[in-house]
Amino acid sequence: MTMRRAAATLLALLATACRDDRLVPALPPGLRVETYAQRSASKVDVLWVVDDSGSMAPRQENLARNFQAFITLFRQGSIDFRLAITTTDIFARPGELVGKPALLAPDTPDLESTFARNIRVGTSGSAYEAGLEAARLVLERQAEQGAPWREALAACEAGCDAEACREDCATRYPVPFLRPGAFLYLVFVTDEEDRSPYELRAYWRAFEQAQGIGNDGTVVASAIIGDVPANGCGATPGRRYLELASMMGGEVGSICDAEFADTLRALATSAVGLRRTFVLSHAPDPETLEVRVRYPCGVAEEAVVDCEAVDRTACEGQPAEALETVCTPRREGPEGWRYEPERGALFFAGRSVPGLGARVEVRYFEEGSR
Repeated sequence: MTMRRAAATLLALLATACRDDRLVPALPPGLRVETYAQRSASKVDVLWVVDDSGSMAPRQENLARNFQAFITLFRQGSIDFRLAITTTDIFARPGELVGKPALLAPDTPDLESTFARNIRVGTSGSAYEAGLEAARLVLERQAEQGAPWREALAACEAGCDAEACREDCATRYPVPFLRPGAFLYLVFVTDEEDRSPYELRAYWRAFEQAQGIGNDGTVVASAIIGDVPANGCGATPGRRYLELASMMGGEVGSICDAEFADTLRALATSAVGLRRTFVLSHAPDPETLEVRVRYPCGVAEEAVVDCEAVDRTACEGQPAEALETVCTPRREGPEGWRYEPERGALFFAGRSVPGLGARVEVRYFEEGSR
């Protein structure tokens, strides 16, 4: 290399060193690339309100048989949950939880079989099914019973200045149900319409405020009910439950289904707080939308089984937590994503919902940019 060339090279290097050395690729005009992290609740309290009238034996068996479809997502996400069960009978045992133990947690021995036993609440309950009132009474009683624990916990935490201290307080003063910081998820399962005495909005307000004023966004209600309109399976349309679920952002399944697995899977997705909807920053040209979902390299095969294609090539030599497993989700259909122009958002249906720890990547051209 001549001296002149060496000097020119040195000057180029010095000039480069003086500039910002971050290289940002220029995107074509109108092209947007957006990413979204899938998050979930860390603590969830679930109250099942199950019809115990004479027609419900096969429905209870259906719940027991398909419970695995519900609890799998909780286990995958290491979510701290509590499961409680009551019935629609507000006369025989108002405000009471049923089953032994009455509260199920991640460390409950033989959780699946215990839930299956507890959820078979029997068929000798009142034919005057009042699921909404039953839930209100349970939450009212749980709030009263847990009040001393909450007060002691709050006093303990007031003296903390570190997370370890707060964790110790929670261990010393364990609130049984309606735990501070936990999401509340209500599930109504019945083949009859609700006959609770108060207006629907009164129950909506009571449920929204069950975790305290200002925490209404942490309460969701879902239901497995008679179809609206009726489809002839012997169930009465559950219009009040349907309206409540709509008001509180929950899921609705049919009590007439031969198997509840798909419905319970949808309920679990809602219960742990996984997002189905991702709002785009700009209106896209729908034909240009490309969606990829990145999962950790250590993701279980069952978590990506519904992808149209899965690419693990980049995982070679990477740690298990690296987001290098690329899922191409199906577009449209009951197990795929779709674009909803009225909301300017992507909606993931069925089992296509991005799982725990996933990252959604979307590329598109803005509408009218091409």
